[in-house]
Amino acid sequence: MLQTVLGEIEAKDVQMVLPHEHLYSDLRSAVAPLDNGIFYDKVALENLGELLRNPYAVLDNALLPGLDVQEKELLKMKNAGCNLLADVTTADFGRDPLLLKETSQKTGVHIIAGCGSYIDAYVSGKIKEQSVEEMKKTIINDLTVGMDGTDIKAGVIGEIGSSMTTSETEYKYLQAAAEAQAETGFGMHIHACLWNDEGLRALKYAISKGANPEKLCIDHADVRLNEDYILGVLNEGSYIEFDDYGKEFYVDRRNRNLLLNSFATDIERSRFIKKLIERGFGKQILVSTDVCLKSMLHTYGGWGYDHIFVNTIPMLEDVGLSAEDINMITRENPIRFLERS
Repeated sequence: MLQTVLGEIEAKDVQMVLPHEHLYSDLRSAVAPLDNGIFYDKVALENLGELLRNPYAVLDNALLPGLDVQEKELLKMKNAGCNLLADVTTADFGRDPLLLKETSQKTGVHIIAGCGSYIDAYVSGKIKEQSVEEMKKTIINDLTVGMDGTDIKAGVIGEIGSSMTTSETEYKYLQAAAEAQAETGFGMHIHACLWNDEGLRALKYAISKGANPEKLCIDHADVRLNEDYILGVLNEGSYIEFDDYGKEFYVDRRNRNLLLNSFATDIERSRFIKKLIERGFGKQILVSTDVCLKSMLHTYGGWGYDHIFVNTIPMLEDVGLSAEDINMITRENPIRFLERS
């Protein structure tokens, strides 16, 4: 069974899946200002070119819009064949259980909510002062009773944060989440630093604290496409996630704030996935778009939540994936990861 904001559903009710997305997140608090003349403008056609290179050139881009926009965006995704989305926004940067429930009711899209704590830059001092046991109790409560005083339950743990260097408090989040995962059997997303191999260290730490490696996923592995790092995760028996489809940013040294370097392209991601499947790792691969920017949405000139299904699947076919391979990474794998074991 999969636990959505409207209750449990069976795998047979699921079409294709996006296992790592955001609907109403707000990342503005960690974005450093740029002296570029447009940083405090609203996202518009006039600055879209800048945002295609550095998405944080405009602060407004880090805030996703409301239900009026997201309803239309999700219906495009649904019409493209995907009816389940995991929103891994934690309470630290915008999770709203009631809004997620309303969104699911209005669109008919199944939504799985995340829980736990993100990276330190977004977590309040009050939470940082909690013990591991207190953090774990909150996660288990979110999964089994309800989030934020509601009866709306989360259905996945994470995305749990680890920064460039995992901090002492981030190790506490990881331990609490790992222990909660071991007790509840839900899948667990680990947000990994995009620019180094810290995600592998975080993964091994979570496993050492009792988490089931086969229910863990290391996110954002497709920014650098470091083969040794990715194989290190896969050899632990965990999932690796290619969740930056649609992000092909080139951030030059003049304009770096939140992003420190540039991203691989979609065709590079697709060729890398083909190579991993050929090496026998197909059942450990997840794909998503990790929408967290206005400019990724159709409304603001982007490819939307349906990008995997409209644009990426044909690309995967072009590089040689079979229909069975594509079904495996867009449906079978994410269902297995998100199902409670």
